[in-house]
Amino acid sequence: MSRPDAPAAPAARRSPVRRLAGLVLTLLVVGLVVLALALAVVPALAGGRVYTVLSGSMVPTLPVGAAVAVRPVEPARVAAGDIISFTDREPGSADRTVTHRVVAVEPGPVFRTRGDANAADDPHPVAPAALLGRYWYDVPLVGGLADRLRSGPGLVVAGGVVLLLAAGALLLPRRREG
Repeated sequence: MSRPDAPAAPAARRSPVRRLAGLVLTLLVVGLVVLALALAVVPALAGGRVYTVLSGSMVPTLPVGAAVAVRPVEPARVAAGDIISFTDREPGSADRTVTHRVVAVEPGPVFRTRGDANAADDPHPVAPAALLGRYWYDVPLVGGLADRLRSGPGLVVAGGVVLLLAAGALLLPRRREG
């Protein structure tokens, strides 16, 4: 039994390496939570979607690998200069999602689009039924990283990183008490 006036035992201090590892892990978790909010929760709450930029047609505005959030928009509210995402239905090929700038709004309305890095307008006008939304914001590089992590080799690499972090946490030196 200890006496009330006895000095308290000194608190065990973690090694500087363990403290640094804890700080890095905390920052990593906070960063992942912020990314999840920006790329999943916020767009979902606004009725939007997130797409990955797969080509350089919008460079430098939207770099390859960026995750682009778009919000639904009424076709009548789309103006020249807006960046929109739409479904491109080329005959004889699979549908694909395209994010390009509106260069003209024609009666109907239909939209003439062009990638910022392209010299010519897209070959087909965009009908209102193909409109997915208007550009809201983007997060550079994250879309490409997410696409890679969803692939087989990406899952193996991600699993390896998690295992290395777990092993590091278990193997870092601990100070002994007493």
